[in-house]
Amino acid sequence: MDIGVITEILNLQVLLFMAGGVLIGIGFGSIPGLNTPMALAVVLPLTYGMGTIAAISTLLAVYCGGISGGLISAILLRMPGTAAAVVTTFDGYPMAQKGQAMRALGLGVISSFVGGMFSAIILMFLTPVLADVALGFGPWEFFGATALSLSMMSTLVRGDMVKGFIACALGMLIGTIGTDPIDGLVRFTFGQYQLAGGVKMVVMIIATFALSEVFSSTGKSLKPIEKSSVDLGYKDFFKVFKELKGQVGNLLRSSAIGTAIGILPGLAGSTASLMAYSTAQKFVKDPEGFGEGHPSGIVAPESANNAVSGGAMIPMLALGIPGSSPVALIMGAFMVHGVQIGPLMLTQSPEMIQTIFLALIVANILMLIFQTGLLRAYARVILVAKAILLPILVVFCVVGAFISNNSMFDVGLLIGFGAVAYILERNKFHLAPYLMGFVLGGYVELFYRRTVIYYESLSNAYFQFSAGSVMMTIAVLVPAFSIVNRVPAVKRWKAEKKQQRVDRRVAK
Repeated sequence: MDIGVITEILNLQVLLFMAGGVLIGIGFGSIPGLNTPMALAVVLPLTYGMGTIAAISTLLAVYCGGISGGLISAILLRMPGTAAAVVTTFDGYPMAQKGQAMRALGLGVISSFVGGMFSAIILMFLTPVLADVALGFGPWEFFGATALSLSMMSTLVRGDMVKGFIACALGMLIGTIGTDPIDGLVRFTFGQYQLAGGVKMVVMIIATFALSEVFSSTGKSLKPIEKSSVDLGYKDFFKVFKELKGQVGNLLRSSAIGTAIGILPGLAGSTASLMAYSTAQKFVKDPEGFGEGHPSGIVAPESANNAVSGGAMIPMLALGIPGSSPVALIMGAFMVHGVQIGPLMLTQSPEMIQTIFLALIVANILMLIFQTGLLRAYARVILVAKAILLPILVVFCVVGAFISNNSMFDVGLLIGFGAVAYILERNKFHLAPYLMGFVLGGYVELFYRRTVIYYESLSNAYFQFSAGSVMMTIAVLVPAFSIVNRVPAVKRWKAEKKQQRVDRRVAK
């Protein structure tokens, strides 16, 4: 490590810039309707007058803060600030509703830190090797990864697996509205030109998790949670460290999944968190607890989506290809400062690669410090009476939907899709596969069609026996094994029903 790089990044002025960047990122990440690319776009012009190392370090701090910030509103309000934080709501929100907000936030923050540090270390040592792996992935491998994610999510939801696949298919169907990704034709807009660009992701996320919660709460008791039943002390927060001793395998596995997904250009943190969550559910002793506040259901997605930060840098550094939209903005900052991105960077500008390594580590440490320091303030949101909180949430929902495109049409979509999510939930359809079907459905279609174009058929692609073939095989076997495992339970249920009928006849 170059001493000059270390000295410059640890300079007080640069550290202050990075601290400000982390806080801005956390703010944008935690507010539904705002996101990490927005935060980077706002800060990017402010870095033009900085030195190259200071500018890149500041933007990386915004990036790390933005990814982690999404967990705050996801856990406390069931309003994920980012798409990657959607999966965190599955167990984070139920845990907070049980009065364990500090525990849930603590698990999320520390897991975020571990995932970010894991990916930074991997980035430091394995960039050239992992870049070669990413270069070997084609449309078939990408299709296999996205299909496997949706298959696992739809299969492993609690309750009716058939309803899980129906909800996933409905989400994918909504994702087809707008412009065809291959031919560029507009479809399923029903004459509404506003739908030419498709349904905005921020509108769908807010409608599914936030507005549907408002609808569900209408008519229920809106009393606040008793303060005595809510843990707001740091004494309880530090107990999380003991709890995480049993989560070491989950942390490392999920961080590895997040780093691997981050390496693949085009796949986002939502894919990583979903795959990590589904995988964690298969390794725990009590998978039935998922969806009700299981700690592994918070640790897995948060460590995975933060590990994407380092993984997404690898294709940028080694190949000149941004791994995600936020990284594309950071790549733009390199270009503004005259730094050449790509294979030559590894030999011609090693100090810039060292800058990224060290800046990611410092940014994650600052993120941990600020998130931990503000936890108690965040957790107090849970004490606000819903009669006060829900109207405020509605305002945030409407504003978040409106600013996504400065259009009242999106506000109408918000209300419509909020009602759809409410109806689905009332009829025991899980919202997780529904929303993830929407988020990943576009990728599934795009990579499927590219695969068919390149290989001429799926069978030709499958018998290439690549990583894509392995993932597609698992995607089919997971629901098949689940069906086989449920057969004895179904037989027992039928036997119980039959016995109940016999008992009723005897009683008569």
